[in-house]
Amino acid sequence: MNVRELDPALRAVLFADAKTRAVVRGEFIYTPGDAADCVYAVENGRVKIVRTSAAGGESIVGIRNPGDVFGELTAMNARGERTTSAIALDPGSVVRIDAPTFFRRLREDAMLASSFARGISQRLAVVERELTELAGKSVAGRLVDTLGRLAADHGVPDGEGHVRIALSLTHKDLADLIGTSRETLTRELGVLADVGLVRVSQRTIVLVQPRAFPFARRRDDAERSIG
Repeated sequence: MNVRELDPALRAVLFADAKTRAVVRGEFIYTPGDAADCVYAVENGRVKIVRTSAAGGESIVGIRNPGDVFGELTAMNARGERTTSAIALDPGSVVRIDAPTFFRRLREDAMLASSFARGISQRLAVVERELTELAGKSVAGRLVDTLGRLAADHGVPDGEGHVRIALSLTHKDLADLIGTSRETLTRELGVLADVGLVRVSQRTIVLVQPRAFPFARRRDDAERSIG
């Protein structure tokens, strides 16, 4: 659910009395075991949702953008605990509302409830599609698909036919996102850079040949058809 897609009046109703919290990059908003007693929405910046395995490995299971609601699934259970971590990717702010109040307002307004259900369904559909598309692929294949998807969602054209991924991701962030080690990720990124497909500078990744990346190409084709 993205609250920016709601009518302003509905958004005001849903987040009446919500509290705003400023965050810095790398700050934990919640961690596994915390009480799931509230629901959040990104006001500014971005937030990554991270799952930690029993062996201590981490994987990024989602990136929430401005307007996105997060922490709502575990909060649906009144006695639930967080099973993931929410970590600020950028300096920004989030808004927080008590879970009982949030869900009571959904029950009282059919349009809000419908928007919430639609957002959950869309998110689950995306996860299912990504798992299906990435299953069985090599690290290199997963990296190409993931960079294309990030470019489709967060890409900024630079006027030279290149696309900059407008996310400040470390190599570890990207490794967690595709389920590999930082060392392997760095090596595979180096291969893509060596053949002229990407340009990497600090935390910035530019797709030099975006049409070599399936998901980025799909967005480009869609924009061309609209234009």
